[in-house]
Amino acid sequence: MAEKVSNTRWFGMALKALIVLASNEGLCPSGKLAEKLESKSVFLRKILTHLVKAGLIQAKEGRDGGYSLVKAPEKITLSEVYEAMKVETFPREFLSVESKECFTPSTRDALCELRDEMETWILEGLEQKTIADLMKK
Repeated sequence: MAEKVSNTRWFGMALKALIVLASNEGLCPSGKLAEKLESKSVFLRKILTHLVKAGLIQAKEGRDGGYSLVKAPEKITLSEVYEAMKVETFPREFLSVESKECFTPSTRDALCELRDEMETWILEGLEQKTIADLMKK
């Protein structure tokens, strides 16, 4: 079974969107958010959907609707954002060695363990930072 990892492009855009929302008073419509981030609205709304599902932001529909943070920026860890953006398997068979006959079973196992360890290192590092940390002047 393929492990899901964060899409790095989506992760970067999610961080930027959260920073804009943290800096914004009240609700921010997706169109305004897309304009500030110089992004296509359709692409951004996909990311915002994942952030809503993860409970990091809330959405209010309608003419006066928009998005806002659910909790303070200093309470949102980057690992939460990373987890919310887990939408793809490791790209291009990242460290996939299952079908490579040139590797011994122990080497294949070691490479798979490395892949899993890398994901743990990333999450542990991201747990130490918050959205507020990225906003410091």
